[in-house]
Amino acid sequence: MPGADRVIVIGAGIGGLTTAIALRREGVKAEVFERREEPSRLLTGGGFMLWHNAILALRRVGLDTRVAAAGERISFHEFRSSSGRRLARWRIDPKAEECGAPAIALRRSDLNGILMQEAGEAVHLGARFTSFDQDADGVTAHFEDGSSVRGDVLIGADGLRSSVRGAMRRWHEAPPRHAGYTAWQAITRLPGEDLVPTGTFFNLWGRGLRFLYCRLNEHEVYWDAITSDRVRDRFDTIRYGKGHALTEAYRDWPGPIPRIVASTAEDAILPIEIFDRPPGERWGDGRVTLVGDAAHPMTLNLSQGAGQAIESAITLGGLLASAPSPQAALRDYEERRRDRTADMVDTSWWIGSMGRPRGALACGLRNAFMRATFGTFAYRQSYSLMLDTGFEF
Repeated sequence: MPGADRVIVIGAGIGGLTTAIALRREGVKAEVFERREEPSRLLTGGGFMLWHNAILALRRVGLDTRVAAAGERISFHEFRSSSGRRLARWRIDPKAEECGAPAIALRRSDLNGILMQEAGEAVHLGARFTSFDQDADGVTAHFEDGSSVRGDVLIGADGLRSSVRGAMRRWHEAPPRHAGYTAWQAITRLPGEDLVPTGTFFNLWGRGLRFLYCRLNEHEVYWDAITSDRVRDRFDTIRYGKGHALTEAYRDWPGPIPRIVASTAEDAILPIEIFDRPPGERWGDGRVTLVGDAAHPMTLNLSQGAGQAIESAITLGGLLASAPSPQAALRDYEERRRDRTADMVDTSWWIGSMGRPRGALACGLRNAFMRATFGTFAYRQSYSLMLDTGFEF
């Protein structure tokens, strides 16, 4: 008999949908309640990377092939300075062969679409969660329209500023930690293998600036301009617009970066303030727990936010389907996932801090460090961390 018969999931993002899919495949009734009212509002966002560990986790619910087919396989991860000098180049294909799963770049909306289709009738839109009550027999989630739902477990998968997390802590907790930089994300139509070759993820480092880009398909390129606060504060986006500010900031960077920025429509550029939460806080209480960014939000520097949400969802789904009690399953899940996600949060924060300095000396020393370590030690350490998934059931 499963540890839970009915599970309430708040939030139809990557973590929430994957949790529901994992549970339903195990025969547990799981329903997802999402505050947004239109399906189209769920299928938004730019591009991102899914590394091998995320594909391996998706394999446990039979979605690895579909998701991999929706993206572009990445064969190289190349680090360069803002002058164009190569700092390191990672060969991805040997690791893909070794672990049996590719690394891919894809649209966030494509992944969300696959998960939405798989979750199907389990998703309820226009349901804004407000509070919950729990007792010895179950938990009740309450919604803004006055309705409520009763279940064995409540899972908050509603993002960085989770309402479930807030309700669990009686709305008394520290705010998320700002990383000190902004990511300006976009997808632009830019055909041409000579401009952006398929299969390489480029990662360039400058003085208070970074720029990431890769090809999503033969027509489109995903990019991310990361600007430290001191650089961003000089932008006058009200008068001149986002595109103009970024064009000026990256004017002297190596090709094709100026061309990528110039080719992008103004309304396609989405500025995102980057936050995380330092590890250490509890994720759950009684019959309630958190998954994804509600539990372990992290900065973008390891491209593991989605991957860790998927891993946590698969782990939680498996344990809830087999544990002797819902509470035991939730505490086991939290224990299994705490150290791994904490390592991801801390490592991602540290990498991001390397991109904030603007001084020539500090940036020169950073680049020298990257040339000395990123092709060897950092490569091995990154893969050791990434592939130590800890799945045991």
